[in-house]
Amino acid sequence: MAVLMAPGGTLRMATQALDHGADSVYVGPHGWSRRPASDELSDAEIRELIEHGRAGAKDVRIAINVMPAPCEIGRFLDKVARYAAWGAGGVMICDPGCIRLVREHVPGIEIHVSVTAGLFNNEDIQMYRQLGADHVVLPYRWGASEVAQARQRSGIALEAFLFETPQRTWVCPGRCYSSSYFRVEHAHDAQGKDHFVGSASRGGSCHRICQGRWTYQAGTEQLDDRRALKSSPELLLRELPEYVEVGVSRFKIPGRERSVELVCAITAFYRRALDHVLAGSRDLSAFLPEWGELKDRWVGERSRRDDGRVSAAAA
Repeated sequence: MAVLMAPGGTLRMATQALDHGADSVYVGPHGWSRRPASDELSDAEIRELIEHGRAGAKDVRIAINVMPAPCEIGRFLDKVARYAAWGAGGVMICDPGCIRLVREHVPGIEIHVSVTAGLFNNEDIQMYRQLGADHVVLPYRWGASEVAQARQRSGIALEAFLFETPQRTWVCPGRCYSSSYFRVEHAHDAQGKDHFVGSASRGGSCHRICQGRWTYQAGTEQLDDRRALKSSPELLLRELPEYVEVGVSRFKIPGRERSVELVCAITAFYRRALDHVLAGSRDLSAFLPEWGELKDRWVGERSRRDDGRVSAAAA
């Protein structure tokens, strides 16, 4: 069974994404999911969403994919146990030690290895499976042949992002700390959690330094001129039939920081495209015009967001 999973940066986005055809949504709790607070949910909102999803036979997954400090481990496990008791279908985690702890302390919940774990190869996948993971979120740099190999060798459920990078660049998701070197602010909430604004791996938001324009130099030789450290991903379509054929079980739409209207449009589009492929067709030519329009809207919203984030951090 192929599951379409949409983002929920707000409660409204999550509920409307479910209404527009998503089988599942993923959301992040305040201070625990590598996003600004504006794109995360309170625990009360998460509980309301889980109940809303249950009423429509839909599924909710929780992105709790930060690297907790030693003093935060107990609170981390308490939150996972709470979401499991409320009926969340799974949690997305990037820290290997936390995956092992969740498997020991909350055995009934499904564990996804977040893309921010920075997987590189099948040996990484095997390691996470041994720690207790149920799903692996594949690197969006991988093609269908690499996905097929992972499926054959690992036996773990595979989840693929519905976007791709047009070129390999200097930064790997989950392995970049440049934002925290640039600027970090500490913001403590009422529970004492440090949100580490500027350090996504510790629970804050990234300043998107990779999207600024940089000049690369090796000694006296200039390597490139005013290029971003990381290319902006583009929405994926042509690979969809191959991903279905090789056994990808979850298709993940990115975009917790996008507008509700765009996320709903993308969700409805991929619902139709995925159903078309699942019905046995590999021909997606009829979807290309709408795909092009959505890609333009996707890039436009991302550029405006990233430019604002970099400017704010530099101020």
